[in-house]
Amino acid sequence: MTKPKVTTSPDLVLLRHQLGSIDLSDIKEEELSESERAEYVAAISAVWPRLEKDLNKFLHDQLMFMSIESEDWNQVLFGRGTCNGLDLLKEHWEKAHNEHRAKGVPKENFDPHNPIGEV
Repeated sequence: MTKPKVTTSPDLVLLRHQLGSIDLSDIKEEELSESERAEYVAAISAVWPRLEKDLNKFLHDQLMFMSIESEDWNQVLFGRGTCNGLDLLKEHWEKAHNEHRAKGVPKENFDPHNPIGEV
């Protein structure tokens, strides 16, 4: 099974490395069987809209807090690290979501008011 390539801009990869951070291209994913990988990407894809919304909110809130509340440069740097970590997770899970959609699997019907579903 061919996994989709990470589409991170080379400039972003270089910038992260220059700032002492990893990039998704540096992470060696654990080996999963084809069925395990399919289950993983399906699970992420099922909750991706909520994850994306939460991550975007956290990134925005962190940026605003860092901009307004930081008392010195060290606090700004710590806040930037937090933003980078959130962004890495967002990229990783978005990649899994896109992999699931690329397989042509129909979108799962998820009722947020009934998360357990019918038996």
